[in-house]
Amino acid sequence: METFRTKLARACGWGPAGASWAWLGNFEVERDWKRADVLGIPGLPGRASEALNNSLSELALLLAAPEDLVLLKQAPDPDFLAYLAELGWKTPSFVAAGGEEELSLTRSLLENASALETIRAWTKASSGRLMPHGVSPLEEELVRKSGLPLAAPLSAVARRVNSKVYSRRLCARLGIRQTEGRIALSLDELERALRELAPLLLQTPLVLKDAMGVSGKGILLLENEARCRQVLRMLRQAVDKRGYARAEFIVEQWISKSADVNYQFLVGKNGQTEMLGVLTALVRGGVHQGHLHPHTLPPEAERELADTAASIGRELAYDGYYGVVGVDAMVGSDGTLYPCVEINARLNMSTYHTRVLSEHVPEGRYALIRAVPFTSVAPFPFAVLRDALGEAFYTRRGGRGIFVCAFAPAGISGEAGGQGRLYAAMIGDSRDECLHWYEQCCKRLQTIAGVRLSGQSLH
Repeated sequence: METFRTKLARACGWGPAGASWAWLGNFEVERDWKRADVLGIPGLPGRASEALNNSLSELALLLAAPEDLVLLKQAPDPDFLAYLAELGWKTPSFVAAGGEEELSLTRSLLENASALETIRAWTKASSGRLMPHGVSPLEEELVRKSGLPLAAPLSAVARRVNSKVYSRRLCARLGIRQTEGRIALSLDELERALRELAPLLLQTPLVLKDAMGVSGKGILLLENEARCRQVLRMLRQAVDKRGYARAEFIVEQWISKSADVNYQFLVGKNGQTEMLGVLTALVRGGVHQGHLHPHTLPPEAERELADTAASIGRELAYDGYYGVVGVDAMVGSDGTLYPCVEINARLNMSTYHTRVLSEHVPEGRYALIRAVPFTSVAPFPFAVLRDALGEAFYTRRGGRGIFVCAFAPAGISGEAGGQGRLYAAMIGDSRDECLHWYEQCCKRLQTIAGVRLSGQSLH
């Protein structure tokens, strides 16, 4: 059976299946796509968010082969690497950029001469290429400084196709079902859009989206006309203060949902697509919380998603994009499928779990992939977490339990304001068993001294 790596190499038009990759989990890339001269919805990530973004780069270990290179902010906990080895992973080479906590991963690599030299040496020996989470001008600068060839499209293409404006226009052009809404590229256009959509406020709120917003940032719920006027005033004040000339907004009808869905596919340079999988997405307040596998969509809905992927893939290839694509979809409370809410033409959170699902969740098994947020008064090592999880801890022999996908986001817990997250897959013979492992995870995590959960469970 072909591996994800082989399929990805083919989609990128890149030679033999044995090619090497340098994986860069630059999860902050959407922020770098946002133009400074474009008006957006206020809201900037704090220091804790930067630390979390950097720590998430450790998820790339789940994709890497031993001949690969993984670019990280900090070196992984040795006991976590040993755990992955127990599960069949062979440790790749890695570079730890270090640097100031508030610096993004890519900037930290750019400022570390030793890291750049290590990348150059690996590139020369392996003829590998860079596969980032997404491409911005910063990753293009890393390519120039390190000599590491880029395996993905350039940032100008990436920014264009990841805009919600692009998604909405593409759906309109292809006749893909979407919610009632408007595109606004200026405040005058936004005011007109809100006026045209005002009758919908009698039945449902509207939602205002920043075209480059992500993970719940850049989204405002507009419940009534008074709220619409308030937001317009706020944005006009920002224009008067900062002199913005452009805007990139989407205004849409808010849909009551019965399910959020994420599906992934590969698009080749020739426009051919290959589905990678469909997952039920767990979303709260626009923020991604995790996935459920397998999904519960009926066959006809799954076929519609595959048809939609083929249509989107052809358009993306025409516009110069190739590689991994994730699309957010949703099912309304009335059963209506909206097969494209937005396009994420980059690696997605679900990308990093491709191998976990294929190798550790065979047919008949279930998985709940979740981030468990918590606070801690001090960092703790992986060995302490493993002891706390006890018999609930996933082992290859047992085949059920709590599979820790990344430890670094938990390891930052004593820093960055005490915030940490445990990224884990709860694997079992039923969804109820997965929920049982999740509850055990929450319970046992709190047996570690100084740890308290933050946020509510999402079933």
